[in-house]
Amino acid sequence: MGFSVSGSAAILFIAAFVSVGILYSAAFNGYERVQDADDRHGERVLERRNTVVDVTNVTYNTTSDELTVNVTNSGATSLSVNETDLLLDGEFRSRSGYDSWSVGGQTDTTLWLPGETYSVTVTTASQPDRVKVVTSSGVAATEVV
Repeated sequence: MGFSVSGSAAILFIAAFVSVGILYSAAFNGYERVQDADDRHGERVLERRNTVVDVTNVTYNTTSDELTVNVTNSGATSLSVNETDLLLDGEFRSRSGYDSWSVGGQTDTTLWLPGETYSVTVTTASQPDRVKVVTSSGVAATEVV
């Protein structure tokens, strides 16, 4: 064999080596992204399993047209008040429309710890038939009034 055959074999070997290196890097990065997404999904599932909320009391004051909803965090997960939604008869109520709210009697916190009660007061024209509270993880509690 001449030099041309050995030289071309060396070039092909180097090209194959570089190609495998590039393919390995791309495949590993894709696999790593899938693993990260799977880990995040597992964390969300665990958070959802550890989240339990109970609507403990719903009171409608006919004189002032105010509805007070008390919800207890009965799970093991700390929740965010800013990411907890209130629905009255299926209609979303924005936090800016709340008359008042508190967590365990405090209005200066947005963290809702296990065992604490979140209380919301809103003005509504009539007493709703159903009140629903939804957390950031999608766990909900519904009370038929």
